[in-house]
Amino acid sequence: MNDFINEGDKVTPKILLSKTNNQFYFKGTSRPENPKEFYSGVFSWFTNYFENPNDETVVQVQLDYFNTSTSKVLLDLFEFFEEKVNDSINIKVVWQYKTDDEEMMEAGEELLDLVDIPYEIQEVA
Repeated sequence: MNDFINEGDKVTPKILLSKTNNQFYFKGTSRPENPKEFYSGVFSWFTNYFENPNDETVVQVQLDYFNTSTSKVLLDLFEFFEEKVNDSINIKVVWQYKTDDEEMMEAGEELLDLVDIPYEIQEVA
């Protein structure tokens, strides 16, 4: 399975989804003009990945900023994960926020409280 890589820029996050290296992360800013279109590749990748997932899937999300449209897509992604969680698929989201960025910490809590998947809110320097 090929890795999904988006290098990121001023409006899109760096994304690495690698089954081989067991790395799944989103980092940076997410305010693309059409988030649903931008993230469609992520949904497609995870759809294929869940046909034969790793024993454990830990998805790290460390966003500095995201717009309202992105929050809807993130919730859709977390709900997609929720549908996949079962005895054979083990998913956890680690929402990382920078020290003193209480707004981003609360955003993660609010989004992840809406779904029934394991998660951790983690402060990073």
